[in-house]
Amino acid sequence: MDYKNLVRDFVIRTRKNLDYIEETVRTDPEAEVYEVTQLVNSMLGMIVFPKERYFEHIPENPLEELQKEGWVIPEVTGNFKQVNNLRQLMRHLRNSIAHSNLEFDSDGHTLTGIRLWNCKDHQKNWEVRMTILELRDLTSRFIDLILSEENTSNFEKRSECQSKW
Repeated sequence: MDYKNLVRDFVIRTRKNLDYIEETVRTDPEAEVYEVTQLVNSMLGMIVFPKERYFEHIPENPLEELQKEGWVIPEVTGNFKQVNNLRQLMRHLRNSIAHSNLEFDSDGHTLTGIRLWNCKDHQKNWEVRMTILELRDLTSRFIDLILSEENTSNFEKRSECQSKW
């Protein structure tokens, strides 16, 4: 199958691969596959790619509004200020993943959570902790939002060499 719309098709395929790995873990606990590793790998396709082409179209919905709609809002740790809206949150998550600013929490046997942070001018300016399920839910809701009918035409509206960074 061809890629007709690079970002949209890549997002859909990435999600299918993640679903497959997660289902394999559920049905065959002895399988040597790693769903949390796949989740982080998948975030490159489900957050980094879309953010690069879709940034201006990410809604600036306030976090309080999103929380009322059932979105998981990451808990800020330390003395850092929480972002104000979805666009800022996705930019910080994108930066965390793209720059490998993450560490996993474990109970000694299972990965239980993740710590993500953002830096500006070599200084940490944001840090959150989330459970793996919270990260999966947030990523899934973001994908649902950008794949919604009214948003799919916005993916390819940037020129080949345009970049936000």
